[in-house]
Amino acid sequence: EPMTGYPELQLYIGGEWKRRAGAPVFNPADESIIGQVPHATRADLDDALDAAERGFKVWRNTSPAKRAEIVLRAAQLCRERIDTLAQAMTLEQGKPFAEARLEVVRSCEIIEWDATEGRRVHGRVISSEPGIRNTVLRQPIGVVAAFSPWNFPLTSPARKIVGALSAGYSIILEATEETPAGAMQMLRAFADAGLPPGVLHLVFGTPSAISAYLI
Repeated sequence: EPMTGYPELQLYIGGEWKRRAGAPVFNPADESIIGQVPHATRADLDDALDAAERGFKVWRNTSPAKRAEIVLRAAQLCRERIDTLAQAMTLEQGKPFAEARLEVVRSCEIIEWDATEGRRVHGRVISSEPGIRNTVLRQPIGVVAAFSPWNFPLTSPARKIVGALSAGYSIILEATEETPAGAMQMLRAFADAGLPPGVLHLVFGTPSAISAYLI
């Protein structure tokens, strides 16, 4: 029986979902068109960069414990939405539904690991001369640009996103055009978990053009 329920795809910039024209998304099983992936404009990328700078200032000053709380809540939401995420992944990528469900679980495990590791970004005190104390502090330094491939539509974005978030960075993710729904649904979970606007962004488009511009 054919599956239905592929989500409407949108960009996520500055805490807002945005519709744009773009390109078709195909079901590889029968080459039918199941959706349209929106393409970010140059203005969208500029908006994402500006918002990410603002979001970084908020997020870097959020305590590691609070960051972990929000990220873990996002993982819990993904677990609750497992069938929705797995169904979209099967439609756009073609892996069996049972395997897609396993990928959701694996992605949540990655999110949960990184979230708790973010509470342990410890510095060091280094031996020196009497009366002198050298300390090393680990601090985030800016905005991360990340790019994820099609072969693991949820696991790959999870690896890219959550290490950065848990260490206090803001991030702009350019997810693959072929399998875009997994990344979008994951970002929706982070938004619903209470991640501040401007901390996490999702764009799609021609990968070479977007990567060249962001980098």
